[in-house]
Amino acid sequence: MIITEITRQNKNPDRYNIFIDGQFAFAINGTDLLYHKLAVGTEIRHDLYEKLQDELDYAKARDVAVRYLAHRPRSTKEVQGKLVAGQYSEASIQRVLKLLTDGGYLDDVNFAALFIQQKSSLANYGKRRIITELFQKGVAKEDIMAAYGRAFAEDGTEAETEQAAATRAIEKKLRNKDAQAILNDQKELARLTAFLARRGFSFGVIKTAINEQQARLDGH
Repeated sequence: MIITEITRQNKNPDRYNIFIDGQFAFAINGTDLLYHKLAVGTEIRHDLYEKLQDELDYAKARDVAVRYLAHRPRSTKEVQGKLVAGQYSEASIQRVLKLLTDGGYLDDVNFAALFIQQKSSLANYGKRRIITELFQKGVAKEDIMAAYGRAFAEDGTEAETEQAAATRAIEKKLRNKDAQAILNDQKELARLTAFLARRGFSFGVIKTAINEQQARLDGH
């Protein structure tokens, strides 16, 4: 296999198209081009060709993972799923995951702690729903438990945050409605309870939040 042509890409001047025996073979960046001493007329041994293909697969997988993480934090399982969907080799996927984990870009406990804080304070979700969604994102149970400890290490307790989220959920649900009528109607109250349960709150948290809302409306 002989390199017959090397052309620089127009859209990305640091990347070069390599042609072997008159056919396009792969693209490579300038640093790797110099490192492997590739030039027109260079004979490419089969083992070097395979090594280059492996490195290119890894580089592409790495770039996809970095762009994926740039949008928002992800769990390790989410990044792995993205790379599997891209049909990168298992070796490349594991190298990328190790690179990102060692660099601190992938940390399931930190990811889960941020997720817990956001879903509690912004989406007004309860613990049960948050845990379910974290499981769906592939976060391990022990990492979720550790994340709860980290999430509330400096900002109140878990119970206080959970109760506050339930209260906000009720207030938002009853906004621009006759709250008093809803809270005094058994059917409406059952619907409100079911709504809060779907958001992941326990019966105890729901009962306390509803009682507090009723007391507030009654002026107590």
